[in-house]
Amino acid sequence: MHALIYGFLAAAALTLPGASANAQTRTPQVSVLVPGSVIHAVEGISFGNDGFLYGTSIHAQSVYRIDVKTGAVTIAVPAPDGESDDIAIGPVGTPAAGIMAWTAQTSGEIRIQRPGGKPEVIMRDVPRVNPIAFSPTGRLFMAQSGAGDDALWELDVIGTKPPRLVAKGQGPLNGFGFGPDGRLYAPLFRTDKLLAIDVDTGVYTVIAQGVGISAAAEVDAKGDVISLDYLKGEVWRSNPKTGVSKSIAPLPDDVPDNLAIGKDGTIYLASVADSRILAMDPTTGKTRRVVDGRFTIALGAAMTTYQGQEAAIVADPFGYRFVDLKSGAVTRPFWAANRGASSSVAATENLIAFSYSLMNRVKVIDRTTDQVVSDVAGIKAPRGVAMTATGGVFVADAAGNRVVRLNGNDVIDVATGLKQPVGLILEDDTSALVSEFESGTISRVDLMKGVRTELVTGLRAPTGLARMADGRVAVVEPENGTVTAIHLKTGQRTVLASGLKLSLADFHLPKNTNSGIAVAKDGSILVTCPGDNTILRIKL
Repeated sequence: MHALIYGFLAAAALTLPGASANAQTRTPQVSVLVPGSVIHAVEGISFGNDGFLYGTSIHAQSVYRIDVKTGAVTIAVPAPDGESDDIAIGPVGTPAAGIMAWTAQTSGEIRIQRPGGKPEVIMRDVPRVNPIAFSPTGRLFMAQSGAGDDALWELDVIGTKPPRLVAKGQGPLNGFGFGPDGRLYAPLFRTDKLLAIDVDTGVYTVIAQGVGISAAAEVDAKGDVISLDYLKGEVWRSNPKTGVSKSIAPLPDDVPDNLAIGKDGTIYLASVADSRILAMDPTTGKTRRVVDGRFTIALGAAMTTYQGQEAAIVADPFGYRFVDLKSGAVTRPFWAANRGASSSVAATENLIAFSYSLMNRVKVIDRTTDQVVSDVAGIKAPRGVAMTATGGVFVADAAGNRVVRLNGNDVIDVATGLKQPVGLILEDDTSALVSEFESGTISRVDLMKGVRTELVTGLRAPTGLARMADGRVAVVEPENGTVTAIHLKTGQRTVLASGLKLSLADFHLPKNTNSGIAVAKDGSILVTCPGDNTILRIKL
């Protein structure tokens, strides 16, 4: 992993109203508040013949190679070819030995990479492809989950046989694996059932029930089925002959999405929401973190309070979370089936409002009751979200080229004619500052009259905005990797930090997704870096 490189330019001597000259001339000091990670939302995992654990990511469009002894992570298949939800490696001693196969769920493709070769597509136009596994003899199977008929397929990676439909209509399958008896063991997703499937006939049998909502199942050396309840975060062991199931251990702080079993019986778990890899002792249920993580992708940020203390709230595709400004500790609220999926977020003492770039909705949650107050559609591409102290919600609509106000579930135009508005911060109840991604400008919008006034030009695809303690505005330019302070009246610009991992080019997100920047009460600036999931603190 490349070290972060920071570049600092000393600010020119300039006195702003209410600010001292010294505050303008000090060299910014950058430190890491929250350490980062290489992995972004690891989902499927499987051991390769080389002893490494291979992990998948839809969001980072990559396949990772993980050393479970050291925790070292490298990229096995980079973006965009590595877009993957689940992965399998052909077993030794079969014609498929060493072939890596993965499901590119968003693209609707099955991709493989032969030893020493390059990624290739072996099946296209397969919506909602999800689990994939090789049989002990090297036959490859994959399933579509939630795509209408929930089809299970066999694919020929050696010869030229066309895909064979094994079964359909059995319900959605998720992460699955073969047992020593040659049957395919799978969770019937969104139920509490585990299935055994005869891949020659397509006949399936329910072999266990009452194991929670399983996301994945594998068979250990004893022939027991190990499965994950991803909603409650619990690992189960089921005997397929007797149907008896027993909980091994709960995982209260993690969201497990898939599992793999090592040669020594250790259970490895992919905790998707926090980008972690855990190793669990199958006897005691105790876990250790092989790869640590705290975010899927750290995106938009705002200041709020948490448990009575000032804190940052940071948007994330698997739910917003809170950051302690002193310790850097990250707290993710209960997962709640990913209800908090977000790329931009704002908060008051009583409410949290958020949008997500991949879902054209804006939600507002009551912090006291944890209930959804509103769930608003009708915004083409919601990006920045801002809130008044009384709970008024404003949203930048990048595709609609407008700023809107929410009135319950209604969407009301405030200003139109902008060019991909992304960043949005309120100056007061009557005006807001907006970054316009397409035109490279920062504008002031009169929230009462809808008048737009251009203030700053010549920026490169600006996103996140924050008002600094000395009156300047800090702006994030992800494609430049910079955070710049701008005096809106004089146009004076000072680069506060450069060389940051801010780009979303390799992620499965629109480039005009919000970047995270917020200013604490002490004047320090917090910046989220999605490239490596660090959160930096800039002090002037």
